[in-house]
Amino acid sequence: MFEPALYSANDKQVREETSEYIEEFSDEIGQMSGRCLDIGSGPGHIVVDLLLPKLNPKSTVICSDISRPMLDYAKEKYGADERISFLELDIESPTLVEYLGEKFDHVTSFYCLQFCQDMRQVFKNIFDLLQPGGTVLFTSVCNHPCEDAYKILAAVPRYKRYMMDVDRFVGVFQHAKRPRETLKSLLRDVGFEVCHCSNRHTSYIYDTPDAHTGFMASIDPFMSRMPDELQREYLIDLGIEARRHTFIVNKDGNDDCSILSRRHTFVVYLKKPLVH
Repeated sequence: MFEPALYSANDKQVREETSEYIEEFSDEIGQMSGRCLDIGSGPGHIVVDLLLPKLNPKSTVICSDISRPMLDYAKEKYGADERISFLELDIESPTLVEYLGEKFDHVTSFYCLQFCQDMRQVFKNIFDLLQPGGTVLFTSVCNHPCEDAYKILAAVPRYKRYMMDVDRFVGVFQHAKRPRETLKSLLRDVGFEVCHCSNRHTSYIYDTPDAHTGFMASIDPFMSRMPDELQREYLIDLGIEARRHTFIVNKDGNDDCSILSRRHTFVVYLKKPLVH
């Protein structure tokens, strides 16, 4: 998840789903003008290819990410665009608003916030970053059964030392009983007006097992910590364990197969009241 080239090569599912959500909320996005902050921009292509064309032409976007390699990659590729700038940012930081309070008119984030653990701090920060009347559009994975592979692999002796912080990378809503209601309650408690909050069942077919493993590798936070030889073993085991939570679809009765992966996704649109 900190290797931009690997992520960009394996994000077809994220790109397709994000394109659909941006189209669904195109009217709201079209009214976003001024300074917009995108949280978790990664390699930048989602903002440039999908979001920017839908925004008000007078808007500018600050692409932010916690990963310096991601930002450097995005800067090199898109730094010449006058409507875009870049900011290294940890949205969970308790001191974030000391220098960025009410600096932004709108906030977007696509498939990033599931990597955060202190969700109250995250949404409090987003609320405080916004000008009164500002809006937020975000998508975030609610439950991805393939993530349960991390906990299993973290118990394997040869991987354990590299995965001691595994709980940090399993989403806080992964096994929540009433995730949508819990999220809405938190957002309202922070102060947002919740205009839309849905928990959607989504599925995606990977043409081959290797394609599914490639996607899992692109978002995996542990493999880069391991020696090269162990990385190869881990990648094989990750694919095996992750596929235990998918459906295998045989092709024409032969040995080739596709992988059907399912998950739940939050789609949320918020407003910060003019008076709080």
